[in-house]
Amino acid sequence: MNIAETRQQLLKDIQQIRQTVSLEFKTLSEAQLLWKPAPERWGVLECLVHLNAASQYYTNQLKLKFSQTPIRSSATDFEMSFNGKMMLGFVDPASQRKIPSPGMFKPKPYHLDAPKVLERYFMILQDLENSLESSEGVDWNQKIISPFTALLKFRLGDVFLFVVAHHQRHLNQAMRVKQEPSFPR
Repeated sequence: MNIAETRQQLLKDIQQIRQTVSLEFKTLSEAQLLWKPAPERWGVLECLVHLNAASQYYTNQLKLKFSQTPIRSSATDFEMSFNGKMMLGFVDPASQRKIPSPGMFKPKPYHLDAPKVLERYFMILQDLENSLESSEGVDWNQKIISPFTALLKFRLGDVFLFVVAHHQRHLNQAMRVKQEPSFPR
């Protein structure tokens, strides 16, 4: 895939994500944000807490890559790694298949402070956007270590693609929560 076109599309996707969260969730009451359709299902705020936890690791890794001397490249195309394709398949926004979240990324009751969660969410999105903007002329094949094990690595481009897709997936989930008939109005 073409790096410049992919970067531009991902930047547009982030703008759309930011707009969706601002319009759909930022104006909800705390009761609405905390409401859950069932005890074992996540509410809107839990979706955002999960995204914060999962995305913070990767945005920190991206900032670290870009604070060091990034590997420059004149390559115009990028191919996802096998691991990246697998991860992208797990977080496919079009899928409603339930994938268990690793324990370290599951929302905890003490994380459910709505103003802090939303503030952090927007900061993480900004960090992701800044990293994408800084990635022009950078080798998208550089390795990023997984939070699960140092043996699992992704390419820089993989991370950009699956982190944005992960946000889209869970925003779709949060929108379904809002559409539940018993969602507080």
